Amino acid sequence: MKTTEHNERVERLVPKALARFTAVIHAAGCGDPALQRPGARRRFPRILGPIGCLLGVTLLSAQDVDVAAPAAAGNARTPALLESGKLIFQQQCLPCHTLAAEGFGPPLGGITSALPESRLLDWVRDPAKVIASGDARANALLRRYKLAMPSFAHLAPDQVHSVLAYIDAESATRGLHPFTVDLAAPLTTPRLVPAVQKTKLTIELEDYVKMPLLPGRTAYQGITLLRPDPRTAGALFVDDLMGVLYRVQDRRPAVFLDLRGLFPDFLPQPGVASGFGSFALHPDFIHNGIFYTTHSESRRGRPVINAGDIPADVPPYETPPIEWVLTEWQLADPAATMFAGTHREVLRLVTPTTGHGAQEIAFAPVNDPHDPDYAKLYIGIGDGGSINLKRHDMAGHPRTLLASILRIDPAGHNSANGQYGIPPDNPFATSTDPAVHREIWAYGFRNPHRLSWDPAHGRQLIAVDIGESNLEEVNLVRRGGAYGWGVGHLEGLAHIDATIDPKVVHPATAEQLAPYVAPFAVYEHDDGTAVTGGYVYRGPLEALRDKYVFGDIVNGRIFYLDLHAGFTDHTVYEINVARGGERTTVKQLGHLDRAHLRLGYDERTGDLFLLTKGDGMIRRVVKAEQRQP
Repeated sequence: MKTTEHNERVERLVPKALARFTAVIHAAGCGDPALQRPGARRRFPRILGPIGCLLGVTLLSAQDVDVAAPAAAGNARTPALLESGKLIFQQQCLPCHTLAAEGFGPPLGGITSALPESRLLDWVRDPAKVIASGDARANALLRRYKLAMPSFAHLAPDQVHSVLAYIDAESATRGLHPFTVDLAAPLTTPRLVPAVQKTKLTIELEDYVKMPLLPGRTAYQGITLLRPDPRTAGALFVDDLMGVLYRVQDRRPAVFLDLRGLFPDFLPQPGVASGFGSFALHPDFIHNGIFYTTHSESRRGRPVINAGDIPADVPPYETPPIEWVLTEWQLADPAATMFAGTHREVLRLVTPTTGHGAQEIAFAPVNDPHDPDYAKLYIGIGDGGSINLKRHDMAGHPRTLLASILRIDPAGHNSANGQYGIPPDNPFATSTDPAVHREIWAYGFRNPHRLSWDPAHGRQLIAVDIGESNLEEVNLVRRGGAYGWGVGHLEGLAHIDATIDPKVVHPATAEQLAPYVAPFAVYEHDDGTAVTGGYVYRGPLEALRDKYVFGDIVNGRIFYLDLHAGFTDHTVYEINVARGGERTTVKQLGHLDRAHLRLGYDERTGDLFLLTKGDGMIRRVVKAEQRQP
């Protein structure tokens, strides 16, 4: 499983500097040899988690540490030292790694027997130097995970020692051994799809507004979604995974709604992208003041609409199941700029791990109350980490909500819980199978990260899907469509060994692809590692018109699909980035090791925005033109 969204939560008392260390642990001996079948190609996964899978993490400085870890006294494992290491492990490592099973990254159990602590400290101080030295283990892991961790020379040895001590103690108690590293893995592998095509198209960016950086956050926590406020020209709503919905007017952010004080079980950690998942405004928000949010909560055994999606024989995972809650809110005064009003729970669902939950909700751009799609809420739900449990059967079919896009009527009442409706034109609305979820609109998505529509071409729903280890997808979503993740064993156009090692792929055969809707466009991990969706641009910048603009969360590259002739060109093109007339990158603009990129679009003004979590900055596209490098 991997992050996209990606987003890790760290409490204020956790030494933030250890984010760097956890990434280093991967380099200490984590990758496992691929289980090859005849003709299989070995591909390598991207960095997924909060700390990253070996390499590619954003490191935090020692001055950010609120409370230092207990000083290590030689090799003594005092209870305080182990408790400190455990807390740091749970907050920083667990979203990506467990001790005994592979998750977003390799298991960390037993790594202290692979290399001495002094060698691990070398990794912390200068991992690039270790890689450059030709270290076989380091380079094998770099080939597997495809990203390099920056240096963290000021990491205190006692902080490293507390986590190492915890891992060592747990490994001894549980008899855990380190992952073996496949030193014989090929240096290069054939491409699965053509490379992203370079262009001269360049966008000029300006800093638009810097959002608050909430206390206790890490670079992986922060702003993720921007939508326009239809009541005021140029006003925006922006959410923060840590639980705050902001309203921005005249480039000044103000708190509109704070979830943290309203839901005692609100859970912004430890999972990737857990917390405040998404929000959507009712099409008549201007008059009725109604909007919707999703957020995650600790699992307390409350009634959920998909209890049967997690079979009783599923083994426990080291990140526990969590609940995702869809809430309806209504302003007492529809013109208010700070929330005051009522709210109700619409539905609650459970995912088997902390990964890939309900991170996207959206309404189609329909304002006619007589249109059957008016005020129907679409909900993107990931696979919940089912592939990490080696349970592909839990995702990607109509008898599970996992790995699907739902479509509901929040004003209806014919659902099982009576709090929302099943639209009569849903593909499974008339199913007599009690196990089928009638809410499903389409299924077979690992992590449907963003939903948007193209009104100019039949109001086509476009969904990007963050892949596992090889391919990133842009999908044209059809009513009732099956897209292949989960029971289909498909990642893009590749077939995966979901029950053995989803990082091993082969080009899918015609027979394997036939039952499923193929992605419209794909790119592979040589070009980026976690797609973030986009919008069809219809604004004033001529060079961007009729282009679906999207990007990559991790490396911050900006891409587009050319829709001038409709959905006929499957090529992924790259857009260059500049500021002040000088070519740059999103990561360079924010001084970021990982871009944590998201896009936003105001269809009324035509403003296109780039959001980066690490620096809390929203940047606006002010010019687009063909420009020589």
